[in-house]
Amino acid sequence: MPLQAKQYRNHKPIIQIYTLVYAVMAESVVSFVLDHLSQLAAREANLLYGVEDRVQSLQYELQMIKDLLNTTKRKKGMEHTLLNQIRDVAHMAEDVIDTFVAKVSIYKRRTILGRMLRGFGQARLLHDVAQKIDKLKSTLNEIRDNKDKYDAFREATNQSTAEEEEEKERLQSLHKLRRDVEEEHVVGFVQDSKDVVKRLQEGGSNLKIVSIVGMGGLGKTTLARKVYNSSMVNDRFDCRAWVYVSNECRVKELLLGLLKHLMPNFEQQRKSSKKGKKSSGDINNMNEEELKKQVWNCLETKRYLVVVDDLWKRQDWDEVQDAFPDNNNGSRILITSRFKEVALHAGDDVPHYLQFLSEEESWKLFCRKVFKGENRPSDLETLGKQMVQSCRGLPLSVIVLAGLLAKKEKSQREWTKVVGHVNWYLTRDETQVKDIVLKLSYDNLPRALKPCFLYLGLFPEDFEIPVMPLLQKWVAEGFIQDTGNRDPDDVAEDYLYELIDRSLVAGVMLNGRLETCQVHDLLRDLCISESKEEKVFEVCTDNNILIPTKPRRLSIHSDMGHYISSSNNDHSCIRSLFLFGPRYNVGGREWKWLLDECKLVRVLDFGSNSCLKIPSNLGNFTHLRYLRIESDDITFVPDSILNLWNLQTIEWSNWWPYSIDSISFPVQMWKLKHLRHFNVGLNVKLRGRCSELDQKMWNLQTISSLVLNEQATSLIKKGTFPNIKRMEINDDEDELPNLLQSLELLKHLNKLVICITTRESLSEQVTHFLHNLETNGVEVVINFNKEKEYFHRAQILGLC
Repeated sequence: MPLQAKQYRNHKPIIQIYTLVYAVMAESVVSFVLDHLSQLAAREANLLYGVEDRVQSLQYELQMIKDLLNTTKRKKGMEHTLLNQIRDVAHMAEDVIDTFVAKVSIYKRRTILGRMLRGFGQARLLHDVAQKIDKLKSTLNEIRDNKDKYDAFREATNQSTAEEEEEKERLQSLHKLRRDVEEEHVVGFVQDSKDVVKRLQEGGSNLKIVSIVGMGGLGKTTLARKVYNSSMVNDRFDCRAWVYVSNECRVKELLLGLLKHLMPNFEQQRKSSKKGKKSSGDINNMNEEELKKQVWNCLETKRYLVVVDDLWKRQDWDEVQDAFPDNNNGSRILITSRFKEVALHAGDDVPHYLQFLSEEESWKLFCRKVFKGENRPSDLETLGKQMVQSCRGLPLSVIVLAGLLAKKEKSQREWTKVVGHVNWYLTRDETQVKDIVLKLSYDNLPRALKPCFLYLGLFPEDFEIPVMPLLQKWVAEGFIQDTGNRDPDDVAEDYLYELIDRSLVAGVMLNGRLETCQVHDLLRDLCISESKEEKVFEVCTDNNILIPTKPRRLSIHSDMGHYISSSNNDHSCIRSLFLFGPRYNVGGREWKWLLDECKLVRVLDFGSNSCLKIPSNLGNFTHLRYLRIESDDITFVPDSILNLWNLQTIEWSNWWPYSIDSISFPVQMWKLKHLRHFNVGLNVKLRGRCSELDQKMWNLQTISSLVLNEQATSLIKKGTFPNIKRMEINDDEDELPNLLQSLELLKHLNKLVICITTRESLSEQVTHFLHNLETNGVEVVINFNKEKEYFHRAQILGLC
C-alpha cells in the first residue's frame, strides 16, 4: 500500500473528529441566529414591520439547515467548505437583520416631522433588506438542495438521539456534581523543590537571583508556587511578592502589581486622593521611575523574596531590575523563564533546569486526576500507560489528558478510542507532543462548552479573569441556552466549573467562592488558533493591526488611538469589542469611531481605558447587551441609554476611587426590561420624574450603589425590583426607616449592603430589621464612612 494511502487510512478517525467539530460550530451559529430572530420577533415585533413575512421565511430556511446539521452531525465526511458556507450565510443573515433593526429603531425615535422627511429612505431600506433576505434564502436553498453533499449524512440514527438525551441530562445535572476547586496535587517536584529552596538559602547577604528554566507546560509556575508557599521560605523572608510578566510586559502594571503585595495599605493609598483632584503623590498618578522608587523604598530595609514569573525577554528584566535594591539582607529573586539566555542575563547562577516527569511520576499524576483515590480497573492500566507515555513527561499534557478521561466511561471501549486519536497525533508530528492532548481535549469538549473555552483566548496572557463579569459576558454572547427554569448565570458558572474540572482552566478561590480564573498560555494559544480558523475572534497586537479577516469578536491589545489611526479593517460585523491595551483616554474621536464602525456590537468592554464622556447618541448601540466602562470624569449618563433595550449588564467603575461623588442616571431605568446587573462603583443618583405606573424590572438581580433620594425611594416602594438578589444602597438622607416594609418584600434578596454616615444612624427599628434579615439568611454589610465592615447578629444588636 502506498505510504500516502496508508497515512490517510490512519488519519481518518481524526479527520472525522475535525469534521464533527466544524459541524458543531456551524450548527451553533445557526442555532444562535435562530434564537436571536425568535427573541426579536417576540419582544420587538414592531421593529420588523414591513419585512416580518420574509424574516419568518428566513427562519424557516435556517431551521431546515439546523435540522439537517442535527440529524447528520454524528455522521462523517461533510465537506469543510460546505460547513463554512452554512456558517457564513448564517452570519450574513444575522448582519442583515441586525442592521435593519438598528436603523429602524433610530427611525422610530424621530419626531413625526423627522419621519416624514426620511420616509423615502425608510421605504428604500425596506426594499433593500427584502432583496437581501431573498438572496440569502436562495443561497440556503442551494445548500440544502445539493443532495450530493448530503447523501453521506442523510440517515439519522437512534444512537445520535440517545447521545443527545444523554448530553441534555448531563447539562441539567451538572450543578449537582460540582465540587470544590482544589489546587492540583504536585507530583515529581519533591527534589526540584528542595533544590530551589536550597539555592535560595545559600549564598551570602548580597542579593541573589535564582532561576527556573523549562519549556511551556513543564510546571515552572507550579514549582515556583510550591517553593513560594513552603514554610522554610516563609520563615526566612520578611516579605514576599509575586508578579507575572508574560510575553507582553507592561512595566507600570508589573510595578503596581508588586506594590499591591508589598504595601498592606495599597488600596487605601489609592483611595486617599482628594475628591476631584489628582495629586502627583498618588500611586496611580506616578510614572514608571516613580513607581520603581516606591518599590525600592518598600524593599530597602527588608529581607525580601520576589518571584518574577514567566520572563520572556532580556530587555524586560533590564527595565525592572532597578526596582530591586541589593540591601545586604540576604534578599532573593526567583525567576521562571522558557529561555536559558534570559535567565543567564538576569543572574550569574546556573539556572535550575526543569526536567520532564518520569514514566512513574506521569502515571501517578494521571491516576490521581482520573480515579481520584478510587480503585482503578486493572484492565485499563496498559491502555492508560500507553497514553500517558505519549505525553512524553509533560505535566500539562498529562493533566489535560487525565481531565479528558475522567469524564469518560472507564472501559476499554472508550479508552481505546482515545488511544487511536493520540496515536494519530503522534504520527502527524512528533515534535509537537505538547499539542497532542490539548487539541484532543478541546475536540472532546461538549458542544456547549466549546465557545466558552475559546472565549478565554480573548484575554491577555496570564490575565486574572474576574469570574462574575466573565459569566455575564457568556450570557450576553448567547452561549448559555436551554437553561430551563434555571438562572443563566448559574448555568454559566456550572460550565466554568466543568472547564476547571477538566484541567483546562485554573480557578482561584477567595472566601469560599470562585473569584478569578486563568488559562495556561499553551491553552490560550490553542484558543486563539482555533478561533482564528473558525472566525470566532481575533486578538490584535501592535504586530498584527492589519487583520485580514472579519471576526465576530475583536480583542485589541494595543493602544486604542494607534489602532484607530493604523487599521483600515472592516468592523461592521464586530459583535464584541475588548480593549486591553495601555491605559488610554476615550474621548469624542474614539466614540465616533465606535458608533460609525461597530454599530452592531453586543459586548463592549473598555478595560482600563478611561472614558472622558458618554455621547448623547449612546442609544444607537441597539444590540448592546454588556457594557463595561471605567471613568473618573463622567457625572451624567444621557437619557439615550434607555434606548438600549437589549442591555443586560452595566459595569461602571472608576480608577481613582471617590474622585467624583456620584453619577446621575435617568429614573426611567425600568425601561431596561432585560437588565440583569447594574453594578456601579459610584453613588448612583436617579434623576427625573417618577412614573405613576408600577413598572417592574423582573430580570434585575444586582444593583449598586443606589442613593436613596426621592426617585430611588419611590422605585423601591413601588416594588420595581421584585427579583433582586443583591442590593447596595446609600442612605445619606435617613430614608432607610421608611423603606423597611418594602425591603422585607424582596423574597429573593440574599445580600444587602447599606452605606450610612455614622453608627448612630442605625436606629433601633433598623437594627431589629437587619437582625431579622440575617436570621432569614440574608448577608448584611454596613459601610460606615465608605469603609466596609462585616458584622454578625451580636454586632448589630450591640452596635459595637
